[in-house]
Amino acid sequence: MHVIIIGAGLVGSSLAEHLLHQGHNIALIEKNPVRSEEIGEKLDVLMVNGSGSNPQDLEQAGIENATMVIAATPVDEVNLLSCMIARQYDVPHRIARIRNVDFITGSARLQPEHFGITQVIYPEENTLNAVLNYIETPFAIDAQDFAQRTILLRTYRITADMPIAHRSLIELRNDPLGHALLVVAIIRDEQVTIPRGDTVIKPGDKPLFIFPREARPNVLRLVGIESTTNKKAIVFGNTLTAINIARALQQELDAVVLIDPDLEHGNIAAAKLHGIDVLHGSGDDVDVLKEANIRFADFFVAASEYNDENILSCLLAKSEGAREVIAIVNDDQHTDLFLSIGINHIINPRQLTATGILNAILPGYVSPSLHIQKTDIDVLRLSVNEGARVAHKPLKESWRRVLGVSIVGAVLREGGMIIPTGDTVLLPGDLIIVFTRSAGIRRVRKLFGSQEQSTIKRNA
Repeated sequence: MHVIIIGAGLVGSSLAEHLLHQGHNIALIEKNPVRSEEIGEKLDVLMVNGSGSNPQDLEQAGIENATMVIAATPVDEVNLLSCMIARQYDVPHRIARIRNVDFITGSARLQPEHFGITQVIYPEENTLNAVLNYIETPFAIDAQDFAQRTILLRTYRITADMPIAHRSLIELRNDPLGHALLVVAIIRDEQVTIPRGDTVIKPGDKPLFIFPREARPNVLRLVGIESTTNKKAIVFGNTLTAINIARALQQELDAVVLIDPDLEHGNIAAAKLHGIDVLHGSGDDVDVLKEANIRFADFFVAASEYNDENILSCLLAKSEGAREVIAIVNDDQHTDLFLSIGINHIINPRQLTATGILNAILPGYVSPSLHIQKTDIDVLRLSVNEGARVAHKPLKESWRRVLGVSIVGAVLREGGMIIPTGDTVLLPGDLIIVFTRSAGIRRVRKLFGSQEQSTIKRNA
């Protein structure tokens, strides 16, 4: 498949790198000549120094033979115009990154298809959902959702006082609280294992759970968290993201306070946010945090436009008693450092945008930000063909040869996602998400009789 990506920033370059790994032909269009040269030397792509709003540059990138155009620049107008031009060249898949939702939702007369867009990615929505993931499942190390947020993937660090500790996976399956829970991997002493039924979860383990949203209260109880204990959040920032987060958290928690460093913006926020206290001040001012009663806050979310300000305010909020702190940071260079000094979660909107686009292209895509991706565990997306060894058989029979090295984490079927059990029968046309040790990749692919699923039909 020939894919044209417009914009070679963090979003565009991340997309290009992943799709290259999937075996696609990639052309990247970037306006900045220095950035173009840097990416051209790093990635094996067709690099075009130009604009996605210029038909000649698009033709140089091969738009006449393209299956997909991904407009991922920070400028909404460029992304819209790029998709409009791509439609004139009959490109079937046209994905646009749109930050200002008024372009699409401001009027009933303005619909994405009117701009030539087949798929819209809203960075604000992706960031908001990432924050909600951590709010809904407190103290999770990793958090990702699938299938319109109906399937949850979470990692917790297990302590001795958690009800799930010292129990085998078979026991959990027989417990009403853990019946719908699937453990796909366990990180123990920095080593990763693919569990079996007799595997026991021990204190210090970091299991990776997959479960349906309706099982969330039960899973929280298993890790020792009462779902009713989260009552207050403080949001800091003078951005649209901060306002959106405060409004969404109001639906989840008992009390929300917004701290806005910009007086004029704070007045606008106060007019929009009914029932939310809005304070004027800085997130790195102890007196302001105390006025907001930071010591009673279950969550503190820093969403200002400055990365350093978000990091500093989170550290200060944590030192003043906030239980869990979340920083919105548009930089992925120092994430591990920030986490090591006491910040619970770093959310990178640009990386989330890239993940959102990849999810639109490859349903069930698992973000590389998960702790498990730093181990020898690979995540495969495999299609079930009619003649595959796993077709028409329950997993407890077809999966015997790879037990202990691989596990089926999810089954995508007819637009939905199934969390499998041993009795789940794989059918031709299913798309399977497999978590496997590197040593098991070859054996898993042999069971399916095909390579990793990565293509999109031109007329799909």
